[in-house]
Amino acid sequence: MAQERDLYAILGLSKGASADEVRKAYRKLARKFHPDLNPGDKQAEERFKDLSLANDVLSDEKKRALYDEFGMEGLQAGFDPSRAREYKRWAESGHGFSFRRGAGGGDAGFEFDFGQFGGGRRRGGDDRGFADILNEMFGGAAEEAPSPNGQDIEYPIEVDLLDALRGTRTSVTVRRPTPCETCKGTGRVGRRACTTCGGTGTVETRERLSVKIPAGVGDGSRVRVAGKGGAGRNGGKPGDLYFVVRVRPHPLIQRNGKDLTIEVPITVPEAVRGATIQVPTLQGRVQLKVPPGSQSGQRLRLRGKGAPDPKGGEPGDLYARLMVQVPPGDSAGRLADALSELERAYGEDPRARLSL
Repeated sequence: MAQERDLYAILGLSKGASADEVRKAYRKLARKFHPDLNPGDKQAEERFKDLSLANDVLSDEKKRALYDEFGMEGLQAGFDPSRAREYKRWAESGHGFSFRRGAGGGDAGFEFDFGQFGGGRRRGGDDRGFADILNEMFGGAAEEAPSPNGQDIEYPIEVDLLDALRGTRTSVTVRRPTPCETCKGTGRVGRRACTTCGGTGTVETRERLSVKIPAGVGDGSRVRVAGKGGAGRNGGKPGDLYFVVRVRPHPLIQRNGKDLTIEVPITVPEAVRGATIQVPTLQGRVQLKVPPGSQSGQRLRLRGKGAPDPKGGEPGDLYARLMVQVPPGDSAGRLADALSELERAYGEDPRARLSL
């Protein structure tokens, strides 16, 4: 019998790893072996499938508990842990089959001695055959238990700041668990674990999705795509897919919540005398009044011209940070007299009060 895979070892972890350690290990290795980053590399693709399986099991508290106790057999469709424990105790009392230990530290499955069952009859006068026992463990229980729904999954997506502020639609290719066609999502073919999906009932498939990014989303926001998460088992509903938005920075615009700040160059005369200038906003260019005597770094507010609220609330404000620009150095000779007059206008050393 082939040795069972150790899901902890796949992620490079020990059995006692925390949920946070599982998540960090999966993200680190998934980025390294993701098929989109290793096109045509079958080995990397298989490794990514193993990583996805390990994360799917170990990040789910109930699945992890079953795996720790029973190994991969405990994850099969219709598996009844209470009956398995009952049969384990019965077997350990000398009735002809035993559990074998799995690499994950739990019991990985069953090893039956058919001869000990005497042609299908249990000792003690119980007329149930071996097939009846298997049906209790893998068949009957599955018919009574509700079909488990699929897990929600996350997928990163990067957008430019302006696209995040204005909203956009983009196409993304994702890999996600879908029902295995060989076993129809049950995880079993007859009485054996499905070899196509490793008994999990799901396989990783590639799908191209069109994603709408709402206007105003921020870094770390999640965009939900219903029904595109992990596959359900035995007819259960699929989970949802959440795109986690990563916003690329813009060279001129900074964002703080719903408020935006843009650096706006102005000339020395505009700063001294005041002026009306044009400033770009998300809605187009608008007029901004620069008051006389404005200083470099001073912020002027444009109310309601900031980031929109993706939930429909009031938009933020746009702040224009004035950056006074002096003329180029080669014009100093022509402006010498004007600069002398300007210097006298300061009256005192502008750095007189500067101290640490």
